[in-house]
Formats: sequence, C-alpha cells, structure tokens
Amino acid sequence: MLPKGMATFLPEAAVYKRHVEEKILSVFLSWGYQEVIPPIFEYLDVMALGMGEDLVEKGYKVVDRANGRLMILRPDITPQIARMAAMLMADTPKPLRLCYRANVFRHEEEHAGRARELFQIGGELIGLEGPEADAEMITMAMEGLRKIGLVEFKVALGQVEYFRGLINGIGLGPELQKQIHAAVVRKDRSKLVRVLSEGKVPGNKARMMTSILSLFGAEEVIERAWAVSNFASCRSALSRLRDVYRILCSAGWKNHLLIDLAEIRGFEYYTGVIFEVFAKELGVALGRGGRYDSLIGKFGSPCPSTGFAFDVEQVQWAWQRTTGVVQETSPDFLVLETQRNMPRLFSLAGAIREKGYRVIQHMEKMGLKEAAERARIAGIHQVMVLMGDKKAVLIDCRSGKQRSGNIPALLSKLKDPQG
Repeated sequence: MLPKGMATFLPEAAVYKRHVEEKILSVFLSWGYQEVIPPIFEYLDVMALGMGEDLVEKGYKVVDRANGRLMILRPDITPQIARMAAMLMADTPKPLRLCYRANVFRHEEEHAGRARELFQIGGELIGLEGPEADAEMITMAMEGLRKIGLVEFKVALGQVEYFRGLINGIGLGPELQKQIHAAVVRKDRSKLVRVLSEGKVPGNKARMMTSILSLFGAEEVIERAWAVSNFASCRSALSRLRDVYRILCSAGWKNHLLIDLAEIRGFEYYTGVIFEVFAKELGVALGRGGRYDSLIGKFGSPCPSTGFAFDVEQVQWAWQRTTGVVQETSPDFLVLETQRNMPRLFSLAGAIREKGYRVIQHMEKMGLKEAAERARIAGIHQVMVLMGDKKAVLIDCRSGKQRSGNIPALLSKLKDPQG
C-alpha cells in the first residue's frame, strides 16, 4: 500500500516531529538566519553541477511534460541553497545566513533498510571563511539539541584537508588514493595495511597513513597529528581545526567535543572542518555538516560556505528515547450542543478557542454521563454540554466534577490552558 522507506506520521508522531522542527528552527532564527523554501523538483542538468554521481544516481527522475527536460526529486538541499545563493541572491550582501526544513528523496535498495524519504532541518552560512564561521555552525547544532532537551551528546570534529594533505604529500596515484580512502572511511586497518603494502608504499609513508586511524580523542590529537606530518597543507589544516576547537571550548562546549581525523566522509565534497553529532548510546548520527568552499562556484562566482543538517527523525527518536517527554495530542475541549442550536454551538466553541484551547464541537442529544465517557475515551479533559435557556454544564473528565450555570459565567471561569 505504501512504497518502502516512505514516512507516515500519525497524530502523536506528528506532534513530536513539529516540536523538534520548531525548537531547532527557533535557534536558527535567534542567530539571524532566514528561512527559505526550495522547490521539490529541479532540473537534473542544473542540480547535477552540485551533486556527486552517487547522489544523482539515487535521485528519482521524471520528465517535464512541458519541454521534455529531465527533473530530479530533490535528494539534497544544500545544492539547492547553493543555486539560490549563486543565481538568485548573487547581488545580496554577504554573508548570507539561510535555514530550511524540508524532505529529500533518495532511492535505497529495499534490503538496505534505509529510508527513502528523509526529513531535514539545517542551515547554511555563505560568504564567511574564518574559523568563527565553522564554530557558529557547530554551536547552533549543539544549541538546537539543548533547545529540545537533549543534553547528553557528542560532536566529532574532523578535517578532510589533513587527509588530503597526507595523500597528496606522500605522492600517491589516483587509484591508490581511492583504495586508501575506501579503507579509511570504513576505519578498516587491516585493509588499509594491505592496500599500502600492495601499492608498495615505503614504510615511513605507510606508517603516516595508518596513523590516521588512531587520531581520535581530545585536543591532544591535534598535537599527535602535527608530529605525524610536516607537510604544510596538513599543518595548515590542523591549525584551522585547533582554532575552531578552541573557540568552541571558550564558549563552554569542551565536554561535548571529540576530534576524529579518520572521519573523512564527503571527501570529494567538503573542503575543511567537518562534524557529526551523536546522542548518548545511539549508533547513528543525528546530524552532520562542514565546510564546502567549492560548491557555490559550480553555479556562479566562488564563495566560501559552511553548513549542516539534522535528520529530524533521528533527533526525534533520540529525544523521545532519552527524555521520555510525552506531548499532548488530544483536543482540550468538547463542546456538545444538545438543543440543535447550530449558531450557539459555533459561537461558543469559537469563544473557547480564542482563549487558547483546542476545541471539538459536536451536536447530538445525549446525557452528561455519556458525553463525559466519550470525551474521556478520546483523551479530552473538559466537556461543556449546552442545555436550554442559555444554561450549560462544565465537566472535568479527570476529576469527574461538574459545574452548572449560565454560559457567560462558566466561560469566565475557564483558566489559561497553558497555566
């Protein structure tokens, strides 16, 4: 009945999802970011400029019936933001601070067990190249988790330029670089050793490459990595990572930070500091991001950029699992008209909504006991049963207490639903 990997959110799950999105979006807005809404379809030949072959391959394509051009159902948001910045906002003063919440679609084989529809919320900072820009992105990610009540999380910082400096400095050929990259991505030491041996990489250079798998920990990792290589590009990359790390520590985030120089995902896409966010005891990343200075130039003039995105469903799952917070999803109020006075029903239900309540209105002849039982089963806390002669009965379904009186008097006694 439903394609594999597609999402359906029933009422309670939808409340959780909206809660997560609104809280994280409020963090972006508090930092001065402006929300944009990208189109769900783009022309494939345009988007392919900013996407790798793998992402293009995973995208769902359709033909534009108007002109025969291929369109792609967006598999990623960042290339869309890059296109906007380069083509539609080229004359807007930089830096640009943009945020979004949107779903993306990627084909995954059924046996892989991965979602084909992903819900993301993220931000992009376009036009700043200093370490403070990288630190801003990482800080917003951590503030977003705190905003929803997640306090036990770690952010793993990486630096793809350190790995790039190693493989270029050692002088490895393209094919060997590709094999080494695959082994490091999987953190497979035995495979990496075998690839280096079969590639006849000299012992001292091979040790430099294998050392990257042990460069994990706190700030001392930077010092150890510094001692591994004196290549100028490697040390420049480490200096940048140290600057970002120290900015974050000075802001009070030290206990949430790790450094992992073997984290090189998106190697062909990212151009500097990268990061992943993990919640306690969860094995999957809640979000990831990093610097991508080469992307916007594929759509227009080059411009330094950094960004990140959360996987909303993973964040939602982590939040529900670790906090146990249950959001109220049922309406607050049932207004029951027993005298078939439709204008009165609409008028009174509207007056209660204006006080901030979520109200269901219904017209049917029934007794007070039946009305209270129906509301209780539906999870509704209060019922107002409208009787004749401008009279009503207010029932508290949790305590069972009832109050009778004229309608204006009962309305005046309703408390603030948030109180």
